[in-house]
Amino acid sequence: MNPVTLPDAEWFDLAPEDRGADPHAPWRIFLARPQGEPPPGGFPVVTMLDANAGFSTFVEVMRRGAVRPQATGIAPSVIVGIGYPEGEDHRARRTFDYTAGPGAEGAGRDERATGGRDAFLAFIEHTLKPRIAREVPVDAANQTLFGHSLAGWFVLDAMARDPGSFRTHVAVSPSIWWDEARLVEGLERADGAGRRLAIMVGEWEQALSPWQAARPEAAEMAARRARRAMVDRARGFSDRVRTAWPGARVHFEVMPGEDHASILPAAMARALRFALAD
Repeated sequence: MNPVTLPDAEWFDLAPEDRGADPHAPWRIFLARPQGEPPPGGFPVVTMLDANAGFSTFVEVMRRGAVRPQATGIAPSVIVGIGYPEGEDHRARRTFDYTAGPGAEGAGRDERATGGRDAFLAFIEHTLKPRIAREVPVDAANQTLFGHSLAGWFVLDAMARDPGSFRTHVAVSPSIWWDEARLVEGLERADGAGRRLAIMVGEWEQALSPWQAARPEAAEMAARRARRAMVDRARGFSDRVRTAWPGARVHFEVMPGEDHASILPAAMARALRFALAD
């Protein structure tokens, strides 16, 4: 059988020079180049976390939309995915990379290490961005960070504490419950003028969907979802950003019919339109 390939896309492993044999390096980087000539200021860049799970889908959504940008609001862009090499424990690494410390429900969930947030963001800023800029003409002032679930928490934390790292932040089903206090505190320390934030969450992320209500573990699922309050926390955080950063553009959306897993592909076109429309 012949494998299906993604045209104008590649992957490579990348680590900061000063990390050496650190077990938390390297990262697997996925890069999709847009077709055609770049605009005068370079292509916008959308950086996707958890890229092992959805990079190809994200690229195809962008390319399909970019065929008719006047209709879709999606312009050609560079898609950068950050993932992990094959054979590694992706859950353990993402828990470390995306968090500043233990979450509200225990120390690292299943004893997974936490606290790599600063090093991970430094890798993005000082190693990954310069590498991508050497590969393709990019607009350094028009960059978007996209993340789902715990990666969505990282997106919000990076926005709150390092708002200059990206112009646009898109958090899909963000795990705000992990450390909501830190996110709120971060908003009070920064000036969000000119920042752009989109938060999307599924209708069935806080309550059981009709197809889940009869499952044996339904009661446990319902209790966990009520405790995490994904929809209420996402809406509340969006409101906090509007209040704390009156100069920011904030979009919040509850997506009908979607749960924590199904929302990701459904949110991709909306995310790209928000990031690339203007």
